[in-house]
Amino acid sequence: MQVAGCRLQVEIRLGPPARRNLQPATSHMPAPSLCLFAAEPLDRCSDARADPDWIAARLADPESLLLPLYKGDPLVSGDAPVWLATAARAEFPADAPVVFLGVARGRAHFALDASAAPSPESAPFAGIGRYAPLREAAGFFSDDALAVAGQARWLLDWHRRHRFCAVCGAPTDMADGGAKRRCASCGAEHFPRSDPVAIVLAAHGDACLLGRSPHFPPGFLSALAGFVEAAETPEACAARELKEEAGVTLTDVRYQFSQPWPFPSSLMMGFIATAADRSLTLDRREIEEARWLTRDEIRALLAGERREDARLPPRFTIARRLIERWAESL
Repeated sequence: MQVAGCRLQVEIRLGPPARRNLQPATSHMPAPSLCLFAAEPLDRCSDARADPDWIAARLADPESLLLPLYKGDPLVSGDAPVWLATAARAEFPADAPVVFLGVARGRAHFALDASAAPSPESAPFAGIGRYAPLREAAGFFSDDALAVAGQARWLLDWHRRHRFCAVCGAPTDMADGGAKRRCASCGAEHFPRSDPVAIVLAAHGDACLLGRSPHFPPGFLSALAGFVEAAETPEACAARELKEEAGVTLTDVRYQFSQPWPFPSSLMMGFIATAADRSLTLDRREIEEARWLTRDEIRALLAGERREDARLPPRFTIARRLIERWAESL
């Protein structure tokens, strides 16, 4: 297909078929271990990307691919992201940021920030698809496509918010294909940040604790979470957050898996923990409500039972994966 003189490709398959499990958990189904956004389908080419000539050559290569995003939302057609030939850059403003994502099967993948357009509908190539919210796309993208789109959102958002040096205040320039920014004034280098978060599913006997933050809609319940503070381990953060937000004392904190979370730049580290008892003292500024749900209640919700007072997080979240793992544990 030709669009504005540029070759269009709707989702290049980056790896093996998606390993995602979107079926309700049952007693015969092992809990999934791969959190969405966590796949690694691209070789990030850490050494090669430091060479600006290598990046330029990849951008000029007609086999390279480009994913446009509007304020973090990828261009989508059907159930897949739209990958354009890199020649499509000519349809965007000359100063539109472009970041290198990696290489798969010999083809370089880039992301371009189309946020300068007045609206997603007016952004280039919107006529061949739409710029879909990434949280929405998480429901139908393959694991590999979602991981790459999340990486693209993460990097482009960071570059938008870190245009000046934190050391001297001077403007900074993109380097290493977008893997860092460099200050020409003082020489400082700045790298994309990851904000560590501990997310904890506390259990006591045959029940787990779920809560709702004030900004969550009524009935929406999730595992409790908080940002890791300076000089604090994720395990210590897990125990502190549960004590501060719900008054729960944890006696055992067990790491499960992690998930990059590009909204905008968190690394979610998931834990299942044992609570000393079921008493609750809520910090209402952080937790609007919290309650213990039995394993049977959780399994019924996972199987599709509808309750106005209890709705679980969507399947692309690490909270959902923690709940599924606990529900199927012996």
